[in-house]
Amino acid sequence: MADTGSPRGNEPPDRVAEADRLAGFAEAQSALVLAVTADGQTLPEIGTLPFVRHGDAFWVLASELASHTRPLLDRGEARVALLADSSATRNPFARERAHWAARVESVERGDERFATITTALRARHGKTVDLLCGLGDFHLLGFHLAAGHYVN
Repeated sequence: MADTGSPRGNEPPDRVAEADRLAGFAEAQSALVLAVTADGQTLPEIGTLPFVRHGDAFWVLASELASHTRPLLDRGEARVALLADSSATRNPFARERAHWAARVESVERGDERFATITTALRARHGKTVDLLCGLGDFHLLGFHLAAGHYVN
């Protein structure tokens, strides 16, 4: 999942340590940035959403009122990024970040996973999740990560 470029000197990269750093970095983030291009468009729609990592995916609640949601549902793929908080970054040109291609999955309210995942979202982001789950225009979307890069 993480591609950190070439090894330093003659030492091979430590993939286990790198995966641990990436997991810690992802856990410390509260929102992801996404980009998806609607069919027939040349410029992507950009969005940022609070997420929770559950199982093998990042999960969000996305409103149909947002310009990025319909293309996510239609295409089933996106680019996803996590960025370190700028206040915790000494050099803005060397900000810790990760980005991936992702397959997008929509989970319907009747699916038994809906309650489990939204409970995890609520634990991380608070009671507003309950309100959003009650609104018909919100979709529970999972971003299943594929190839990507991690820069630390």
